[in-house]
Amino acid sequence: MFGLYPAGPQWIKFFSSTVDARALQRSLVDDAGFTAGIFHQPFGTQRGFAVAQRERFLVLADSLERAEPELVVVPDVEMQNLLWSFNTGYSGQWSARELLSLTGQSEWNGLIRAASTALALIGDIVEQAAAGRLSRPSVAPAPVMEIWPDDGNEAWLPPDYTYDAPFQEELSCVR
Repeated sequence: MFGLYPAGPQWIKFFSSTVDARALQRSLVDDAGFTAGIFHQPFGTQRGFAVAQRERFLVLADSLERAEPELVVVPDVEMQNLLWSFNTGYSGQWSARELLSLTGQSEWNGLIRAASTALALIGDIVEQAAAGRLSRPSVAPAPVMEIWPDDGNEAWLPPDYTYDAPFQEELSCVR
């Protein structure tokens, strides 16, 4: 169904879902912070419907009607083209400035490392969502800021510091 993508098979993660595409989209958006897709077909017909996106990766479903669709996680079209350039030896056509503006990485090693890490992380999240096990991460409670009863510098000063001196101070050089 999905076919080949320009970046190559090493940049694709396949999943079988136990929930339909719309429920999967809702779970990814609500629980994992993905951006909802508009169910368009970015790579052409019969190549997958865009369910959600995160960073430079798309989650595609083979069908919107099936109760248990097949899913793939792939780089978006721009990233596909960059990875294709790298894989086929055309990486020299991209300057460091172009890479930086497109991806936030100024060199290919950083780009490949960041893309691999993102694909693994996003793949794990989609796998959980496809199995119906994705839940919103728990939020740590806000810290309680306790204050001193008389919040000032008094707690750190000697006890007689805040009282007036019983004698008049004189300069040390006066005789």
